[in-house]
Amino acid sequence: MLMAGYCPLKSVTAVTARRTTPANTVTAVTTDTLSFVTPFTAEELLSSIIDDGILDEDGVHKLMSKKKLDYVQKNHSLSIWKGADGRWRTYLPDAEKPNGRKLVSRGSHDELISMLFDFYTEAEKQRKRLQITLEELFDEWQQHKSIYVTDSTIKRDKTTWKSLYEGDAITKKPICSLTKADIEEWILKKVRSKEMNAHQYNNFSLVMRQMLEYAMEIEIISSNPFDRIKIPKSRVLKPEVKKPSEQEVFFPDERDALIQYAFKQFEEKRDRVQIFIPLAIAFLLYVGLRRGEVTALRFDDINGKQIILHDSYSHDMKCLKGRLKDGEGWRTVSVVPAALDIIEKVREERERLDMPTDGFIFCVNEGFESFYSGLGKMINNYCEELGIPQRSLHKTRKTVASVLHVNGVDDLIIQKEFGHKDLRTTQQCYCYDLTTDEERYEKIAQSLA
Repeated sequence: MLMAGYCPLKSVTAVTARRTTPANTVTAVTTDTLSFVTPFTAEELLSSIIDDGILDEDGVHKLMSKKKLDYVQKNHSLSIWKGADGRWRTYLPDAEKPNGRKLVSRGSHDELISMLFDFYTEAEKQRKRLQITLEELFDEWQQHKSIYVTDSTIKRDKTTWKSLYEGDAITKKPICSLTKADIEEWILKKVRSKEMNAHQYNNFSLVMRQMLEYAMEIEIISSNPFDRIKIPKSRVLKPEVKKPSEQEVFFPDERDALIQYAFKQFEEKRDRVQIFIPLAIAFLLYVGLRRGEVTALRFDDINGKQIILHDSYSHDMKCLKGRLKDGEGWRTVSVVPAALDIIEKVREERERLDMPTDGFIFCVNEGFESFYSGLGKMINNYCEELGIPQRSLHKTRKTVASVLHVNGVDDLIIQKEFGHKDLRTTQQCYCYDLTTDEERYEKIAQSLA
């Protein structure tokens, strides 16, 4: 390890033989400065072996020793000598010693050179590590983080980096030189220039905070300066405005029309490959599952009036994940009679077509990707054909939550059914008013008549 207080970039005056070494000195390194160079590479070593015609083990060992000696001579400015006891000695920097150095010795010249080689290569490694920037650390951090999170999270981080970090001066400074003031000033300027709301700020700042945490874990820095940053969110962040219901949910008449149309499309066998996509869309307007969850839904997940979810399909990873979103082990979801009727309808059709009835419910022949993608395309087609404003498949999940909410189901129950970690997610992002402008006006007019 690099010694405390020792900077390998500073010049170190050579210690003369007259002042620091005994009279029987046989080796001296006369380099004037302690400047680091990159150790020889495998390619350089191989080239030397080929050029010199050295192919035997002894020849390779000698060449390695010579390369190490050359490297030490370029980096070690202090004298090396052989003592009367036959041991080889030199000095190394040591900030804890009164004169800033310590005496080291080895039994042979080769052993001492090997020790010095290890010392200086480790010092160079540490020096380079301490000079690493956010820009240089990003890929390593992403690779480390990918062990614990989904591909979609990694993709979001990369998008955030590209749009909000890439090219900024702060990402090019050594991490160990970044101060709380540097980071705070940069964040405030970025937040104001981009007019971020709380959600956008959280995604943006998460990258910096987690990268600095990782830098602390791998001992580039001893503490995370981000921990001391307090952004006055109420003063600098743009207030979040909840999107209007018209964009986020299907109104009751639209929901009913979609369910009826889905049944009609199933009877007409419009999709001859993934024939159960229409019934899956109708099912999702009764049960608030995620798209990946309904893709992976199996008959043995049904337990009476409940579904016990334990798996989900990942569109990014192109496979079943063996878990739900955000590391949920499993989740229990209620299935209303109309949804159970849909499952029974699928079972009957599978039996009629001599298809398995002990595997996946809606997905045919484990064609997960075509089913997953088909769901999104089909609901867009249905909306267009019915003259309904297009909303994504995820809006069926918000529609179910909103129906439960307006009909008096406690928000805590909805939170549990939908697998949200935070009740605020349920209330702020999933529960919407399902009355139209006209219905709202009539209620207000009647109340104030």
